[in-house]
Amino acid sequence: MNKLLLACLAAAVLFAGHLRVGAAEGARLRHLASVYFDDKGAGLHLPEGVACDAKGQFVVGDTGNDRLLRFTFQDEKVGGGAEIKVPELSAPWKVQLGSKGEIYALDAKQRRIARLGPQGELKDVLAVEGAPAPSTIVPKSFAIDQADNVYVLDAFSARVLVVNAQGQFQKAVNLPEEAGFGTDLAVDFAGNVLVLDSIRRRIYSAPRDGDAFAQVGGDLGEALATMPTSITTSKGVIFVAEGSGGSIVAFGRDGSFLARQLSAGWNEGSLNHPGQTCVNDRDEVFVADRDNSRVQVFKLVR
Repeated sequence: MNKLLLACLAAAVLFAGHLRVGAAEGARLRHLASVYFDDKGAGLHLPEGVACDAKGQFVVGDTGNDRLLRFTFQDEKVGGGAEIKVPELSAPWKVQLGSKGEIYALDAKQRRIARLGPQGELKDVLAVEGAPAPSTIVPKSFAIDQADNVYVLDAFSARVLVVNAQGQFQKAVNLPEEAGFGTDLAVDFAGNVLVLDSIRRRIYSAPRDGDAFAQVGGDLGEALATMPTSITTSKGVIFVAEGSGGSIVAFGRDGSFLARQLSAGWNEGSLNHPGQTCVNDRDEVFVADRDNSRVQVFKLVR
């Protein structure tokens, strides 16, 4: 009888914990559209990157097809889908858009960041010159702020390197010694740099002019069912995508849990190993739904 009672109590505690995570309100995502094909009818293949801007443009890193695709999203309708393909860029894993329409893409195979002009022409490959030792730099991810400064997450040395719009080295900020592995990073509206630690399930933040990272909130393990894959931020909300969990989890600026959205699956509005997420000024959320070979668009209802 005692064993049965203990088992029931344990189950009740676990169930209550899941209710606390699942029942939180706020930052709801409403499905608007899904993108499966380019403008010629060719299908996407394992896309992992997507970037968006305030003008209704979004660019997809169609990773499995070694190309970029440019779309528009106006009045809840998808348009365009023109292919951008240059020999110097293969397997675009993460994509960012600069203030002048330039396209930045991280090559997952060659581990380098290519910079393309607004029309898709290759301009150069980002060179982080003048950075402190070690000289070996392995970009795991990157982000761009409003002034077009580039923040590179260097997996080789567990640090973030910052270069300005002209490619000149600005500073290096090391991740904390207790960090597990930095998977992704984002820059918020105030210039704070956020790094997602997927191993220890933590978020670290460094202020615009700071030279050290500090943990934001506590352990994210209570809110995340599986290993997180990417991070983005919009208007004070931090969004973390779970890989096999197929969810987008929202946190406050202080790391407090807000809501869990979506679930794993193949239907419209479900995710199968989401990659990069982007939120534009109209609260439209673009998610690279990798293993469903599509990009989905949602409306963020706050």
